[in-house]
Amino acid sequence: MRLEKKYFPYYVTVLVVMILVVGFFARNKKQQQQKEICWANIQSQINSINDLDSLVDYEIAEFQILVEQSLMVRVEMIKIAEEIRQHPDEPIGSKNLEFLKENTQLCLTLRDELYAVTNRYECALDATNGELARQQIPEIIRTKAVMLSVAAALTLYDNYLMGALLFENDKRLRRLLNDPDKGFGISANELLEITMAANSMSKQKRIQDGILFFETRKEMFSDLKDDDFYYLKLLIYSSPSYNHLKNIGATEMLKKKFKMFGKISRDVVAEMRDDGFDGVSKFFGNSVGLIESRKGKLYGKEAIRKELLKQLQPLDIILEKTPFRLTDKLIPGHFGHVAIWVGTEKELKEKGLWNHEVVKPHHHKITHKGNNETSKDGYLIVEALREGVKLSSLEEFMNIDDIAILRPVFSDNVTEKEKESLLLTFRQIGKEYDFNFDVNTTEKIVCSELAYVCFPQIDWPTEKTAGRHTISPDNVANLCWNGTPLELISFYHDGEKVDEDNQLNVMKILMTEK
Repeated sequence: MRLEKKYFPYYVTVLVVMILVVGFFARNKKQQQQKEICWANIQSQINSINDLDSLVDYEIAEFQILVEQSLMVRVEMIKIAEEIRQHPDEPIGSKNLEFLKENTQLCLTLRDELYAVTNRYECALDATNGELARQQIPEIIRTKAVMLSVAAALTLYDNYLMGALLFENDKRLRRLLNDPDKGFGISANELLEITMAANSMSKQKRIQDGILFFETRKEMFSDLKDDDFYYLKLLIYSSPSYNHLKNIGATEMLKKKFKMFGKISRDVVAEMRDDGFDGVSKFFGNSVGLIESRKGKLYGKEAIRKELLKQLQPLDIILEKTPFRLTDKLIPGHFGHVAIWVGTEKELKEKGLWNHEVVKPHHHKITHKGNNETSKDGYLIVEALREGVKLSSLEEFMNIDDIAILRPVFSDNVTEKEKESLLLTFRQIGKEYDFNFDVNTTEKIVCSELAYVCFPQIDWPTEKTAGRHTISPDNVANLCWNGTPLELISFYHDGEKVDEDNQLNVMKILMTEK
């Protein structure tokens, strides 16, 4: 039977409507199944633990690890994509190929874990007062659970947009990420599948519903002193996808679905294209771990930098605080970061370490070209950042509000202990960041673990958090309260130097106030 040409548009319309109806019922059935699984999970958790608030807080802490890993991947992806972009007519180098495949595998693992977080409490979004009453779930716990779900969904979407913005206009990269690789466990058309999921109308609508829920509830708890609530709130607001998804309408969603099936949100990509690669960096400036509302109060203060350089000696432990950054919000205590000063070329020579095999590879960083052996303007700070353990300069370090210099106090065998600690510090350079914050692992390391690993002579206090033994920057700072085994040398708070006679007392007050 032939279809009459004049009726063809009607047949197409009927077919589209049928597809939408079938899709609607299939989607509703799937959502109902997910809701039942979600409530079964919540019921199981309630049965196994009485303190549901502590459970949600624990899962937020676990989620933070996924966020940190996502931010790290974005930083590295921007760096590698920029390298590849510089040589558009050349094949992608083998080193970058391997990196991209490894990070694609990591992104796929992160996607699965973030999906699990998104779905875990999604049913709380539609919970009735009766359901909440039966499960004895307070509104604040429900709100934090929904915010956790929304934050995970936005992190997923941000990860996707980052890849799309970087690879949309490079067919080499697009083909690479769609090719299978059994060695890395990557199936064919992974990028296409992720694209289809990201453009799913139902998923975008659920995120919008979650954002609306959050917007209507946030003022209810505006005076709440809860670090987890504040962290999730900032994470949602700092998401590059937040405003894009919040404002997109149903008509635009449908238009995208048919006009750009299998493509990413081209409106976002188009906006970035005019600015080139800098536009990508600008768009994601808040999502690479530098989420900051302003610069630090010590940023660019050259006179203070010079004063600090006069005081710093090899093995000084440097603590800092950056209350304007998202990453500072869930770190317990006052201080948020720990680093170690290794000293100048001359100082390392005096200790007989300048030509040691673990120091030699870093000569060019310690003594910059044009500087002499006494210069402190080189990269003399060892710190653990998301990209790994590296050498930094004091100038780079000073985008902060607070800084404290602590000096180890050795009672005997001073020279040998100093040598041991300096070599241990240099051995950490190049290690990966420890997203699990576990002091029992040494192949990866987090900032405060530097002190723990590099000063084995000191009996460091640790805490057990989320099943892992951790050490916080405040745990490190506590050991200067009695002048041993650490001594407080200098302290700047809110961009101002604290009087030397009162600095220890001020530090104690800041560390003990909630």
